[in-house]
Amino acid sequence: MIALVAAIIWMASTYANPSNTWDPVNFVLRIAAGALTIAAVAEWLVLSVRESRGARPRTRGSHVASGVRRSAGSRGVLDNLLASGRATTPAQDLAIVTSGGAVLVVAYLMERKVRRVSLRVGLDDASVASLEAVLGAAPHRVFGTQPPARGVFDRSAYTQLEGASRSGAWSVAVPTADVDLLRYVLARAEEIR
Repeated sequence: MIALVAAIIWMASTYANPSNTWDPVNFVLRIAAGALTIAAVAEWLVLSVRESRGARPRTRGSHVASGVRRSAGSRGVLDNLLASGRATTPAQDLAIVTSGGAVLVVAYLMERKVRRVSLRVGLDDASVASLEAVLGAAPHRVFGTQPPARGVFDRSAYTQLEGASRSGAWSVAVPTADVDLLRYVLARAEEIR
């Protein structure tokens, strides 16, 4: 939102002075737009760091403990920079889950309005509760996969899973690297409850 306000101020000051001559009011407007842009970038960086550390506010499907890190498919550029060369692979994520740990998978719930959700994926009670909050009660059956057809995210990096639970049908887009991990956990979620 801050970046949008900065862009509007910048455009207004540009159109108000098309010849780009010295104008003190225009100068102040451009300085204000620049300061707002810096504030927007700083806010984005702070939110990205919080999200990468699992400190996001809780929303439906984000039963996230602070010690849970993002899965290999959900890691962004900032996550990889903060990890300083210790990026993980999908196989390492699976090893973490099978040894009793959990990872955070950023996914998109493909409802009438596509929503971003965070899934704690693991074989513990908190992870099963996270999955049930989004997908419904176990058992979870996956009927098919396909490329996501809609949504404002990089659809080429995601796979849409279609399935059903006791609560009804569901559709969720997850990073392609995390599909096997999610299938593994969904197949075993019923055993945990």
